Amino acid sequence: MATPNDYRAIARRTDRPMWIWAGCALTGVLLLFGVGIVVAITLLNESSEEPEAELPAVWPSKSGQALRPVPMPTGEMIAALTDETGAQVLCQAIPERRWEELLGGRTLREAGTACHAVTTKLDVSAQMIPALPEDTSRGVPVKTTVAGKLAVVATDKDGTSLSVELVEVAPHHGASPVLHVTLRSRIVESPETEQKARALAEALIAGATPPGPKLPKIGEDGEIAWEKTEPGPIEDRPLPVISWLLCGELGRALGVSADKAKPTFFAACELNGVIADYSERSAAVAPTTTIAGLPAQVDGRGVVVQLTADPVGQTLKFKGTGDLPALAEKTVPPLLGR
Repeated sequence: MATPNDYRAIARRTDRPMWIWAGCALTGVLLLFGVGIVVAITLLNESSEEPEAELPAVWPSKSGQALRPVPMPTGEMIAALTDETGAQVLCQAIPERRWEELLGGRTLREAGTACHAVTTKLDVSAQMIPALPEDTSRGVPVKTTVAGKLAVVATDKDGTSLSVELVEVAPHHGASPVLHVTLRSRIVESPETEQKARALAEALIAGATPPGPKLPKIGEDGEIAWEKTEPGPIEDRPLPVISWLLCGELGRALGVSADKAKPTFFAACELNGVIADYSERSAAVAPTTTIAGLPAQVDGRGVVVQLTADPVGQTLKFKGTGDLPALAEKTVPPLLGR
């Protein structure tokens, strides 16, 4: 017959597995609860992260041009380039790796009227303009300094507009002495842009303005002094240098000294009653003949030679007295490096 002590021993043996099972069950519940919290936090973080935009699949864009080798200006000549050449220079004034360090990621660049660059977060533009802006899409800019030069900056939630005066030149005289940089966000939650704009501007200024010549003094009508220049092609050269090259070739074609030529800052020269004028973008030429193997329009107004395949592009115009087609035949080839 079992004693009371025997029943108590049996109870202790049967209770132990129940407590073990209960402990295991509680541990499992806590583990599941912990895992649930981790998953919830992860999903919350993922949903709060701003998705990045994708880089364009096609580059350069439809309106842009691929980067090409260009001579880099020195001194103040960055302020005297045509729009497309200036854009090419700014895109290449610093190496690709430096662009990516400054903008914080892989960067695509193209040229147009401005240097245009994109990352997964930013849309960036850099170009030379005639004067510091008084107003921008970001509002009225605030005066500041960048690289020790007068600048204005305007920033809002979508980006930054920064302009730096590299050379003091009266507006409307043909020069573009102000570096204008804009950074716009490509994502909903804009990244910091003002410090990036400042850093990019400083790098571009250092890269595009190494020691070199100053701009020539520009008169009220755009006139500049004649400066003898080694013959060569006009492509990608600063505007006053193009003017001096035009003067030199006119003198050789006319058989007279170019010392009395009247160059202007706008890539033009007058000598002995003849004016030669280069244009980066000109109205379409309606060819009536060819000059130096290029389409040309000859009429009562003078001679227009189309220098590029694009009918609305670079031209050389001649007007004045004498046999202008014959003059153009002599003048154009050396200006194209032939």
